[in-house]
Amino acid sequence: MIRTALAAVLALAVAPASALLLRPDRDDAEYLDLATRYPAAVRLDAPVGGGVLISPRWVLTAAHVVEPVRAAPGRVKVVVAGKAREVQAVYVHPDWKRGGAADLALLHLRIPIEDVEPANVYRGTDEAGQTVRIVGHGASGRIGEKATVTPADRKPRAGVNTVDRMDPLALGLKVKGSDEASDLQGVFSAGDRGGPAFIEVEREAFLVGIGVATQDASGDGIPGNAGDWDVFVRVSAFREWINQATAKAAADEAAEAVGDTERR
Repeated sequence: MIRTALAAVLALAVAPASALLLRPDRDDAEYLDLATRYPAAVRLDAPVGGGVLISPRWVLTAAHVVEPVRAAPGRVKVVVAGKAREVQAVYVHPDWKRGGAADLALLHLRIPIEDVEPANVYRGTDEAGQTVRIVGHGASGRIGEKATVTPADRKPRAGVNTVDRMDPLALGLKVKGSDEASDLQGVFSAGDRGGPAFIEVEREAFLVGIGVATQDASGDGIPGNAGDWDVFVRVSAFREWINQATAKAAADEAAEAVGDTERR
């Protein structure tokens, strides 16, 4: 298992950089190009992080990223297809606590997104061993290099890895050495928290994970180096909460609209 309920992992130091870490022997342009296949991966500007559009009015992200501003949803800046979108409400998973496993939050957008196709949540149970694409926004650092991040440009970059560990609530992607890594291996860093991991099925992207931490398993003080782990919340384990939360919000909004009409 990936340490009990993620708590031990989340307690460890994470990389101070704010971007996807790339292979030192690959061109940044390749990562930028791969990201164009995943427009549902969105960026947060306040606070800094990522998320994924799962329906026209809902973005899924990590709870620890947005919890500081949950009481002021209007302060959250979500950028989809290059446009800032207004957040109406923030819903943090009720079981989440700092360092806990249920590190998910939903952002309810005020206006539906019509120019980007949302990602579907993966419904299978066979994530282990599968190839995933992770998408982060920000500057581009290099795997294995400490404090070498370029100034943030907030452009999306996508990397490739595999699900090497799985437990009921989490997925782990091992950072591999160059001999065994994919051609475009990528690793999340601090500013990518809340960003997605996708599995492709018949060329369609399905959301399997939300990035929450990078474990410095090698103990060399460089989180994201070979031997370390990228840790993701296993989204399929939380489908019921996602469905219930979005349905309740829609029902509450409809009831409020009826009430407003009756009071006029």
